[in-house]
Amino acid sequence: MPHSLKVSGDHSGRRLDKYLRSLWPDIPLSAIMKNIRKGSVRVNGSRVHCSERLQEGDSVTIPWGEPSFISDEGRSFQYGKLNILFQDQNIALINKPPGLLSQPSEKGGDSVITRFWSHMDKISCDFRPALANRLDRNTSGAVLLAMNGNALRILNEMIRKGRVVKRYLAVVAGSVPSKGRINASLQKDPTTNQVYVNAGGKSSVTLYRRLYGSPDISLVELELVTGRSHQARVHLSHIGSPILGDIKYGKGQINDIWRREGIKRPMLHAWEIGFKDLPRELSYLSGRSFRASLPDDFIKIFQSRSWEPVD
Repeated sequence: MPHSLKVSGDHSGRRLDKYLRSLWPDIPLSAIMKNIRKGSVRVNGSRVHCSERLQEGDSVTIPWGEPSFISDEGRSFQYGKLNILFQDQNIALINKPPGLLSQPSEKGGDSVITRFWSHMDKISCDFRPALANRLDRNTSGAVLLAMNGNALRILNEMIRKGRVVKRYLAVVAGSVPSKGRINASLQKDPTTNQVYVNAGGKSSVTLYRRLYGSPDISLVELELVTGRSHQARVHLSHIGSPILGDIKYGKGQINDIWRREGIKRPMLHAWEIGFKDLPRELSYLSGRSFRASLPDDFIKIFQSRSWEPVD
């Protein structure tokens, strides 16, 4: 049955096909575009192209039902608690535990974003909070969410421009120099989900400094100047100091030793997110940074080496 809805300011300026895809992610993009071309999707009663830019107040009519989250308002998801570091009308920062997905692998599955939706009192008729960055399942730490469409557009642009600074902590094998810069292009093999250092890949830069060191393991702080898939893990392995517990890119012998001590995932933690020179709408965040406290497995390693807390 056809359904109509008004475009909110969250989607003003957005392409029609991307707008529809965000509201109905289960409908294939090819089907959405076919319906637009056939005229089954209309904007203000008129046929339009897929690239039509929507404006606040436009009426969009589609031949299928309303988005599922309009009626459930997030309450159909009943999952565990989240450690919320900061939240206001524009952004939220979550300290993600290891083992939890950033977004669900299946509809309604457990993840940071579905847990966040489940605890909201109300969700806008055509926008619900969205991730501005993601972490691998086994990486812990700070995840950034946008609470409205305008904030999401700004954050995405600021991340591209390097104005959202992301720092990580990693426990690595061996002793590393006091500081350094890793500049090694990366290429991903989609069939194996493996990332390699390759001169023909995408430019990738990681800065690091050692906070604590011992002959067998060290604690380093990382700043990912670029944000490539598996960047920290591959770059550290490339310089001979892979992340402790990393089966894919690490060293089996030292991983086996620490696995017996309960370390069962890569020791990588998104420690801090900072903001600089943000546009007017988010300028109140400029100069601020937020830190995510360490999970238990990190603390266990700190205690085993008598390292002082860093958070």
